[in-house]
Amino acid sequence: MSASGESHGWVMEAVDHYELPLLRYARRLLGDVDLAADAVQHAFVKLCEESREQLDGRVAPWLFRVCRNRAIDHLRRSGREHSVLDEPVYSPTAVGHPGSREPDPAVSAERADLTALIRELLQDLPAPQREAIDLWCEGLTYRQIAEVTGRQEGHVRVLTHRGLTALRSHPLVRDLLSPDGHRPATTAPNS
Repeated sequence: MSASGESHGWVMEAVDHYELPLLRYARRLLGDVDLAADAVQHAFVKLCEESREQLDGRVAPWLFRVCRNRAIDHLRRSGREHSVLDEPVYSPTAVGHPGSREPDPAVSAERADLTALIRELLQDLPAPQREAIDLWCEGLTYRQIAEVTGRQEGHVRVLTHRGLTALRSHPLVRDLLSPDGHRPATTAPNS
């Protein structure tokens, strides 16, 4: 049947496009690679049961929503439902692979430190702000994030704005954003 072939192609296209972002998102929610893979697999199995026309233009938020719901179910079963997005999930991995062309080790170390710092600062944000920023970083629009989280689009915009403002105003981030990269410029240099 040609409809089955079309459906299979459409689902495989969605898997190719969304599997990695969904895995990253689920891993941050759950703190466990295997549970994250289960949540993502569940989302794609459910996608197979949907019609393409019904989800036209809404595949990304629909997949993230199904994956999020499955992750929350896992957390509830393990008694951690209130800890969604409240635990640090994973540490930065080593930069590069053996045999690859790696950048300067100092640059790699600086990137790893910056990544660790940002993740640490994100953990200090309230869970709704952290989740909105996380989905925003995965490339979802405000409307899609609203659909995933069940919040109003305006509320998602406020959460994202407040979270990013809090990150930018943190002293360590301000130092990094300063012209010399270490200390905020408080006075103009003498000419």
